[in-house]
Amino acid sequence: MRVLIAGIGEHKDFGLKSLQAAGHFVGVMDLPHRIPVDLCDWWRASDGSVDSMLEAASAADFTWDAVLCWAELSTDTAREVARKLGVPGTRMPEGRFRDKGLMHGRLRETGLPTPQLGVARTLQECEHLAEGRFPVVVKPTDYGGSGGVQVVTGPGELGGAFDAAVALSASGRVAVDRYARGPEYSVESVTWAHGDTQVLAVTEKHLTRPPYCVEVGHVVPATLPDADREALVAATVAALDALGMEAGVSHAEFRLTDEGPVLMEIAGRPAGGQIPRLVELATGWNPYLAELAAVVGERIGPGAPSAPYAAIRCFVGDGETPFTHPVTPANASSPPLLGTLRELRYSADEGTVHRVPRGLVDRLGYGIVAGDRAEVTAALAVLSQGAEVYRGD
Repeated sequence: MRVLIAGIGEHKDFGLKSLQAAGHFVGVMDLPHRIPVDLCDWWRASDGSVDSMLEAASAADFTWDAVLCWAELSTDTAREVARKLGVPGTRMPEGRFRDKGLMHGRLRETGLPTPQLGVARTLQECEHLAEGRFPVVVKPTDYGGSGGVQVVTGPGELGGAFDAAVALSASGRVAVDRYARGPEYSVESVTWAHGDTQVLAVTEKHLTRPPYCVEVGHVVPATLPDADREALVAATVAALDALGMEAGVSHAEFRLTDEGPVLMEIAGRPAGGQIPRLVELATGWNPYLAELAAVVGERIGPGAPSAPYAAIRCFVGDGETPFTHPVTPANASSPPLLGTLRELRYSADEGTVHRVPRGLVDRLGYGIVAGDRAEVTAALAVLSQGAEVYRGD
């Protein structure tokens, strides 16, 4: 098939290689600096608008068989491009998987629990929603990549958090959520048809401490009791049904509290942070291939997993300590990294000092490992260089 990615985002090499290895011709439209041109069969630069993408797609001397999107801010645009081209794309109601106000409003309408206290356009409205409820989480209703998200512990912090969030919101709206205490998980799923969702994996999340809680690690599969796993799966399926997902993959983010799973948000696209790579390594499911199959009305199964567990550690700064590369020629040549290390990338030089991360843009590289549980745990300890693992509890 000829598959067009209308918005690829950052670090999606695994997705492109997965589609090509399955025999598909892959085209990409996005801002020029985001396109890995050496991995594309066809590409065109686009400013991200529907008109720009249609013009670019129409420049090809062939027709497309499907349109996908892996960039959060372009998902609704990509579906409109697919509709106007008359080819299959992901199918879900417009806005519900992009706008957190619409998302949680729909969940409330269907009787599902939500941490959202409301949506504000002004600081005064934000103060009213947060009053007497601290700590709260303030975030743009329609951004991505953890940008503008902040845990606020008191009234004195609210103004700065509101300003940061509203500056990134295209609609000028800010969501205010109650802060849910508990470890964080994500659930990766494919929906073949409305009411027919299959969970591919539950992912354990590692974070920086508040106020920003940036994701710096993932483990697949998450180690947790069967009852908790079943509760996360059930909550994900219920949310997807309520939001009207018809065909595509999704990435749902939860805090697992004493009262049960609390859904923070759910994206109608493959997860970022190399999670699809971890899912494929540990379960055999490839979310990118599952997404394409669902979009064109087919159904596939998993391949053979490479290892029982897979994990990623993202490297970040602390604002004070010169950055050092945790993997060296010496420790890479012996256990626990020898035999488990699958991929390593650095985007920062040693000796440079980087701020405490406020979003995914502050990641300085990553290492991916796979093996049994003990091997992965030991390898993550080396990659973490002794830093604590914070889960959100």
